[in-house]
Amino acid sequence: MNKVLLSLSFIFSAILYPDFLFAQNSEETQTVFKDGIPLNTENLGVFIAPSLGFTQMDGGTATLLNLRGGVSIRNTFSLGGYFATSVNDIRPQSEVVPDVYMDYWSLGGFVEYTWNASKLVHVTFPLYLGYGEVQMDNELGNAGLGEANFFQIEPTALLEINLHRLLGLNLGVGYRMLGNMSYRNFDQSDMDGLTGYVGLKWKVFQ
Repeated sequence: MNKVLLSLSFIFSAILYPDFLFAQNSEETQTVFKDGIPLNTENLGVFIAPSLGFTQMDGGTATLLNLRGGVSIRNTFSLGGYFATSVNDIRPQSEVVPDVYMDYWSLGGFVEYTWNASKLVHVTFPLYLGYGEVQMDNELGNAGLGEANFFQIEPTALLEINLHRLLGLNLGVGYRMLGNMSYRNFDQSDMDGLTGYVGLKWKVFQ
């Protein structure tokens, strides 16, 4: 009974005199978002970032159009979505059927960290996570050779130059890694590889 009364006494004391009981804990709690810098519309931005990528897939040269857009938080962290597609006819070196070429596309999301965005020259690191497809086509369209789907991850590093307060030019490199897939005479190991990028980042809202 004494323990119950003591517990009740402590609870009521905590309610009536919280400052007295916790006066010893004067250390300020550390948080990610400080009270003096609230996360509001002044800290948010919206951007669109088109780019061209140059790579190889199973030995065939590929030019990719990459369109991405998202929301930035204090010009440091960003997240959004992307879509990438081949704009040329990719000719895999392992393909034995004549007069066919490969199409590629991928879509998904990305997260991005930008270091020193306010500097004239700075670096940014998008990480792409997506789903894609390759398919053989010919001049008539679908060549009837099926397709293959895969998951893809691509860490990227870009050097960015502020051309204007709302416009930046970037160039850099990414490394494409596919999950297990097999299509025709090649697999994911023939699709993995470096991609060189050059593009723009337009801050639609800042």
